[in-house]
Amino acid sequence: MRTILRVLRYILIVVCLIFFLFPVYWLVITAFKPSNEWFTWPPKFWPTQLTFSNFFGAKETEVFGGTTGSIENIFPYLRNSIIVGISVSLVATIISASAAYAIARYKVGGAFLAEWIISIRMLPPIVSAVPLYVIFSRLRLINTWWALILSHLVIVVPLGVWLLISFFREIPREIDEAAYVDGASTFQTFFYVIFPLSAPGLAAVAVLSLIQSWGEFLLALVLTNDARAQTLPIFLGRYITGWRVAWGPLSAAGIVTMLPVVVFAILAQRYLIRGLTFGAVKG
Repeated sequence: MRTILRVLRYILIVVCLIFFLFPVYWLVITAFKPSNEWFTWPPKFWPTQLTFSNFFGAKETEVFGGTTGSIENIFPYLRNSIIVGISVSLVATIISASAAYAIARYKVGGAFLAEWIISIRMLPPIVSAVPLYVIFSRLRLINTWWALILSHLVIVVPLGVWLLISFFREIPREIDEAAYVDGASTFQTFFYVIFPLSAPGLAAVAVLSLIQSWGEFLLALVLTNDARAQTLPIFLGRYITGWRVAWGPLSAAGIVTMLPVVVFAILAQRYLIRGLTFGAVKG
């Protein structure tokens, strides 16, 4: 009976892996298909000839709705995404940690402030898009990195604060008191004692902030208008035209968009899992 259950479990695991990993496989394989195999039926699960034209172009590159059928001009958008994503991740982590520590240790704002902060997450981005556009246009920040960084912080900081409040509450208050006895100020206690102890929670906030900023489309569409500040999600949209979807370059751009975040999440996986599960079970 145990052997049968073990076999069934492995079969279920394999089925789940196929179900979740097949879209990734299809994305990767489509990126190396020539254009005449994007719409074939029945679909080809392996291209008859691998091509790199979707990445680097070709001598006779196809044009789809005014957009070339390759991603050879993706690098400005990749640069913008990296700068905006890393900036949002770092700033959001610092702001979230400072606010969460003040709420968890000193009850700043009481329960109302914590609930109000997380309630911002319930607002759809389109609600804030128009007022943010008006504000940034007055400040002459439209089509700049600053517009995207500041607008993304509005989205990612509430979740970071909410995660870190419970994380800081699990750190014994006696550690703060011991630091005060040794002569440390509140600022020194926070940055030199509590900050290192909360590394898993901070890593979780940093990873989640980067992922949310990296994939944000609506605010980037509203607040930018050319390659000087537009990010990768906007670049992906150019291959979906009114008459055809350029699946090859779209898949190639999807790989470039997905890879940095996946690598970053894998490197921070240990801290991410511990940060998200810390304090979930009380002994």
